[in-house]
Amino acid sequence: MSTFDSIQEFALRVLDFAIVFLVIYQLLLLIRGTRAMQMLIGLLGIIVVFFVSGDNVLGLQTLNWLLDKFMASFFLVLVVLFQKDIRLGLLKFTNTRFLMGLKPAEQTHIIQELVKAAEQLSNASIGALIVLERNADLSPYTEEGIAVDAQVTDELLFAIFNPANANPLHDGATIIRNGRVSAAGCFLPLTSNPRVDQTLGTRHRAAIGLSEDSDAVVLVVSEETGTVSVCLNGQIRRGLDSNQLRELLQHELALRGAGGGDKRAEARS
Repeated sequence: MSTFDSIQEFALRVLDFAIVFLVIYQLLLLIRGTRAMQMLIGLLGIIVVFFVSGDNVLGLQTLNWLLDKFMASFFLVLVVLFQKDIRLGLLKFTNTRFLMGLKPAEQTHIIQELVKAAEQLSNASIGALIVLERNADLSPYTEEGIAVDAQVTDELLFAIFNPANANPLHDGATIIRNGRVSAAGCFLPLTSNPRVDQTLGTRHRAAIGLSEDSDAVVLVVSEETGTVSVCLNGQIRRGLDSNQLRELLQHELALRGAGGGDKRAEARS
């Protein structure tokens, strides 16, 4: 084998190792702090017991036989257990932008309206739950709510969540799709993650729950404290001020993906 062939073979092995390492690392980042991490640890424990119970170590034949049957369907078990996380991971690879197709000025305007609405709701201590759809289809949730189909304005969002005059829309989530308010009064799945802060109420748990099942960006305003939070991928960022909220929304909604840098420059101009 020539020197060139040896170098080429070594380079391919390094590339192979780097790709596998990157995939595993991204998987761990994706499931960190979720129930999936606990399940993964449990599966790794089963694998360790399988090898330890073999004839070469402890010789626990019955246990090893049972685990061997389990290992035969290992990849099927992985797909069943981690189907939500796999879906989220695939959505990240194909992530399109929330405000795609809109002009930079329109993108900036919608984000500004969201920030103004969050500030007004926070100052008035009015609870709010605003869902911003990205790739994952949220039609099942909008169908259970009340159709709106209106432009995104801070006045509309404030009116939706204002509980005055027995407002029927305030008790639920408002979903924004394609740059428009699609539906209000929608009900979302609650998270069952045992690591979620026990002080968080139903509104925040619903926000986290939907962000676990989809790639949506969920904006939450606390009725008790007026704190503004954003939920992404099962994680919550709390205590955001207007500038932090604006930067986060610009990054996650309008300025993500290819060409993001150019759009950021346009939005600042």
